[in-house]
Amino acid sequence: MGAGVAHFDACSINWTVLYDEVIYVIDGIFRLVTRDGVLEGRPGDVIWIPEGTELKYEGDGARIFYAVYPGNWKELHQLA
Repeated sequence: MGAGVAHFDACSINWTVLYDEVIYVIDGIFRLVTRDGVLEGRPGDVIWIPEGTELKYEGDGARIFYAVYPGNWKELHQLA
């Protein structure tokens, strides 16, 4: 398992999730944009993202805690 804190403010980051991820919104407004729509998280919200999800991470003054599994996803996908 891997974990950390990230900040998103006036940005849009395209990504395909290569792990299962749980996000806890600490501050601000955090958004996940997927082909199914936009999920907006506010302080106290918890979001689960399954492996293989294509998305954009966005935020307005957002600070989040995230945890990913497995923690060695880069090695498993030969990115390390």
